[in-house]
Amino acid sequence: MKKQVTGKPRKHRLGSDESGMSLIELVVAISIFAIVMTGVAATLAAGLALTRTNQHRSVAANLASQEMDTIRASDFSSLVDRSVTQNVGGITYTIYRSLTWVAHNASNGPCDGVNTAPEVLRVHVGVDWPRRRGAAIVTSDSVITPPIGAYNPQTGHIAVRVLNRDAQPSAFTSVLLTGGTSRSALTNAEGCAFFAFLPAGTYNVSMNSVGYVDRQGTTSPTQIANVAIGHVTSAQFDYDRQGTIALSIEGHDGTEIPTNLPLTIGNTTLLPSGTRTYSGTGTSRTITGLFPSLDGYEYWAGSCADADPEGVDSNGTAYHLNGVRSPAVAVAPGSSGSGNVDLALLSIQVQNSNGTPVSGASIVTSHAPDARCSTGESYTIGSTRSDGTIEIAIPFGTWSLGILGRSVVGGPASTYLSPSSTGNSITLVLS
Repeated sequence: MKKQVTGKPRKHRLGSDESGMSLIELVVAISIFAIVMTGVAATLAAGLALTRTNQHRSVAANLASQEMDTIRASDFSSLVDRSVTQNVGGITYTIYRSLTWVAHNASNGPCDGVNTAPEVLRVHVGVDWPRRRGAAIVTSDSVITPPIGAYNPQTGHIAVRVLNRDAQPSAFTSVLLTGGTSRSALTNAEGCAFFAFLPAGTYNVSMNSVGYVDRQGTTSPTQIANVAIGHVTSAQFDYDRQGTIALSIEGHDGTEIPTNLPLTIGNTTLLPSGTRTYSGTGTSRTITGLFPSLDGYEYWAGSCADADPEGVDSNGTAYHLNGVRSPAVAVAPGSSGSGNVDLALLSIQVQNSNGTPVSGASIVTSHAPDARCSTGESYTIGSTRSDGTIEIAIPFGTWSLGILGRSVVGGPASTYLSPSSTGNSITLVLS
């Protein structure tokens, strides 16, 4: 028989009790708790945001309904577009109405090119509020038929469409009408302003928003609209916030630059030639009042045709072989672009007939008139140094060179300056 072994029970050593929790386990537990609570907090925040949005939409729907009731209760002839605000529970709501004349069962607006006389008034009401956070504006639509005899049928109408530089509708833009009668209207969400029931005749349709220009840089563009009985006359404006271009005229260290060089910009939409020239002084210029064309604006110094690196003569022949304009400067609505204007460099030596250098001689440069510069260009530039030399920077093209108050052997010298040429030099000999 085996002997049973007995002994004293073993004692646990300090720190070996598995019923406790280590530091690592505590950190893991806290991390899991933080992750869970973050998700709970995000869910609660989203729920609260949704609740607030639903409350705002409920208030906005009531305000839209009230606005519709106001429209129906108003005298028909007194109805106009408007935008008002109303404070509800500390929140400012914006209520706007837009009225558009359309034909019965019309699916398009009056500015969509369909020459149909107006028959009913389409009413659109919208309600907006701050910090919508992506929620849609509350809207309400209806149609109102004018009372019989409210308008003279022996009249015509004008539909004006206003687009921004992206060819998108420009809403809430003021349009002015003068002529047989004077009216003003704001464009609706489709960029349309409709002037209904006008006496037949000739009218001026114009825009006049501060800081806005059309594609020609005109702040108050005007079009003539002839109204015929029973017809809709259409007009369209491209109109957006003006931009500017800051240009720096660059030579090289030590070169003399005329202080009053004209600058020319190029864009195919500029009428009639696709270019426009601006006078000014200094080597830093800012051209303002530009339509923010998506194509941007090319630029160069000088006003004559051959100053343009891509210019052509009356026969369509290029003045400069492989000439390329500077990259176009993009101008966004209400903003500014910048660029550096390149010039042709010319080194000039002035000497007497015996070959001695002439110091203090002022260079006169002249360009003959052409189709773009009807009076030509002429500049007096700097003075020669003690060695009879001077470096000047002028626009590209063909120039005549002389000395102020002195005669040059053989008459004024001619030089051709190309965008691709370098090391241009000439010697002038005084007679």
